[in-house]
Amino acid sequence: MTHPHKSFLDEFAISINKLVPLTPPELIEEAKKLHAELSEDENSTEKQIHQALTLIGRKEFPYRKAYNEICASDEEQRLQELVLDRLDEGLAERVRKIIELGVIFDEYVKSTFFEDDLSGEERYQIEQAVLLADEVLDSQCDDRAKKRQDSFKDLVAKWTKEANRIQAMIDRLRALGEEDPQWSGEINSIASRLEEGWSIVERDPDEDEIMKEIEYWNTVLHEGEEEGV
Repeated sequence: MTHPHKSFLDEFAISINKLVPLTPPELIEEAKKLHAELSEDENSTEKQIHQALTLIGRKEFPYRKAYNEICASDEEQRLQELVLDRLDEGLAERVRKIIELGVIFDEYVKSTFFEDDLSGEERYQIEQAVLLADEVLDSQCDDRAKKRQDSFKDLVAKWTKEANRIQAMIDRLRALGEEDPQWSGEINSIASRLEEGWSIVERDPDEDEIMKEIEYWNTVLHEGEEEGV
């Protein structure tokens, strides 16, 4: 029997396979175990699946950020070089003139200029070159991270502190809901939505958005106090 939430479970499985190298094996095993338990239980809910995704994402966050930081320093330059090396000479020269203006390569291939200025065959050639370049970059990044284990551990510690700081902001927002039963349900709902940013299939929690919510609800809850001063 097909699980009623198969699409979410499939998304979970794909996300596990995409966890960055150097993610601790025990975290990968925890994710696989959760996925298996939820898949085998036909009564598992969408909420439970989202909670599992958020749990794993919260733990995975420091490793992903550390990995990306090690790899991102000159990734754009290396991507451009790898792609240009794979293009026909004339096409490579045209593309080089564009990116030398400071255009980010990913933005270029998503632009209307890319669609309008190049033929279908030229676009296909570039897109294939990008796919091959991404594979090479991933391999190079894996090697870099493994060779820089000490730096990687320091970065994991840095991003763990950052994750704790952001979670503390969400907890601060949730605590505001305890000040007034009238607003507790709405505030808790907002905090839970923001917390879903930890999920491995969502964007990271947005610090600016969290702060705006804290400031807004502080105003709502304490406006009368300020007027009475």
